[in-house]
Amino acid sequence: MDSPLRIAHLTATFPPYPGGAGNTAFRFAREQAERGHHVEVFTAPAEGEMPDPGAVTVHRIKPVFAIGNAPLIPSLARLVEFDLVHLHYPFIFGSELTLFGRMRRKRRGAALLVHYKNRLVAKGTRGVLFETYERTVAPTLIAAADRICVLSHDHCDSVSYLRRAREQTPDRVVVMPNGVDAEVFSPGPGEGLRERLQIGPDALVAIFVGTLDLAHHFKRVDVAIEGLAEHSRRRGAETHLVVAGGGELLDGYRERALSAGIGDHVHFLGPIPHPELPALLRECDLFLLTTEPPESFGIVLIEAMACGLPVIATKYPGVRAVVDDEVNGYLIEPAIPDAVAAALGRITALQPAERAALGAAGREKALSAWAWPSLVERMDRTYRDAIAARAAKNGG
Repeated sequence: MDSPLRIAHLTATFPPYPGGAGNTAFRFAREQAERGHHVEVFTAPAEGEMPDPGAVTVHRIKPVFAIGNAPLIPSLARLVEFDLVHLHYPFIFGSELTLFGRMRRKRRGAALLVHYKNRLVAKGTRGVLFETYERTVAPTLIAAADRICVLSHDHCDSVSYLRRAREQTPDRVVVMPNGVDAEVFSPGPGEGLRERLQIGPDALVAIFVGTLDLAHHFKRVDVAIEGLAEHSRRRGAETHLVVAGGGELLDGYRERALSAGIGDHVHFLGPIPHPELPALLRECDLFLLTTEPPESFGIVLIEAMACGLPVIATKYPGVRAVVDDEVNGYLIEPAIPDAVAAALGRITALQPAERAALGAAGREKALSAWAWPSLVERMDRTYRDAIAARAAKNGG
């Protein structure tokens, strides 16, 4: 058996903060500790109760200051006594400090693995700043990494500096999709949500799950709402949308549903603790993802598929690697409510057995492609490859 490793995870967000990047970091860290590795997580404080991290040491370090989900934690430049640093990108300030610490230590220090989740994208002044960051810090970080984990080759090739890394040094780039606990997220009975929301037993219920804050502006719940309104106008069908998630954008989306005339068919549940999500998904007939870049995979997408739900999702790099059009769901053009309406119409027209077949195909793919045990084993091998590459670069 290989000797245990000393692993440091650097992540801008971590549970209880909701979001895919932090949840992924949490799951890898806990599973690695269970395998006997020494694992420490370095992150910012977050409100709420953190789920049990097992044997992982979690350092909640108060930042000097923070801009949204970008905490400045200078001590990240001084990490020592680790075999490998696992940086979850994007992490503004954390990326720069990691690079600074690497330059200071030169031949000494840990191997660096960059776990790339998505590009930084925004509008207005933030958009200009993010684009500058993407042209300077991000390519430098990728060039410095001993190994780069990407969610799919499809998504990798949509980002210029990742594509360049893959073309120039293909052994450095490893496909590492997000994972799902296929035992927790599995088909099963609901727990009375329809009755609580007064939704009829024959109604079609779609669910949208996402954090509704400025950092996740790209989730585009507005497109889902407008698509449902158009679907209702076309078919007069009894279709409802359940929206799970909280944040400063929620009230605006609630007003959007009212102005679209479907306020009684869109149900905003607010933030849902992750342990309660499987039961919520099981209550619904399909999962709806109307996101736009920089969405690169969608963890809740595979959680819904593991629960046996057919999906409707926008056709973007990364998402295309998850959803097989007309096999486990439907891919639609982004930012077009008519496309959402058309896909909802297709789902509505299916016989129950046909809809179940789409869901079963999604469940099968979840089991074969995204189950956690195989991903953790693959990450272990990738860590050791990164450490060997670092040692070779330093002359043994």
